[in-house]
Amino acid sequence: MAVPDGIRSDRLRQLLALEIARIVSDFELRKDFLKHVWSAHRDRRPFLDTVFSRWTTVGFPDLALLTTEEVAAVDTFFTEVEDFRLYISYTNDMPQALGDHYDWIGKRMRVYGENAIELLGGEPERPDLDIPDDPEGALLEFPTERNVEPNADDAAVESASEE
Repeated sequence: MAVPDGIRSDRLRQLLALEIARIVSDFELRKDFLKHVWSAHRDRRPFLDTVFSRWTTVGFPDLALLTTEEVAAVDTFFTEVEDFRLYISYTNDMPQALGDHYDWIGKRMRVYGENAIELLGGEPERPDLDIPDDPEGALLEFPTERNVEPNADDAAVESASEE
């Protein structure tokens, strides 16, 4: 079933706006967690997952449904995302330098993202789900340490590897 171009272009605008809003939001919300992961483990994967995007899968037939100004604004935002992906893929910066770069690129992504979302017609409303209150904010905290007691299987593996 073919979707008429008018509806298809509206859907594309909404999906791109949602994608941009998600990346900007995740980038801001995960900042402290990602800095901790880098400081403790030098793990790049959580950073790369945070800026994951489907933008590279959008083809010319779909892009042709947008105005040149919309495509330019979206591309400018995703150029910032790709610059960060490249940086995080190869950096050996210490945590403070990484944090400074993260803050700088986060500001740029926010500005370019807001501009693109505005040109695309705004961010569509997300469903308001009835989720129980979390007065202590436990659902929003990221673990900074492993507070897991080793089980008997872990102890057996450790003693076997020491032998």
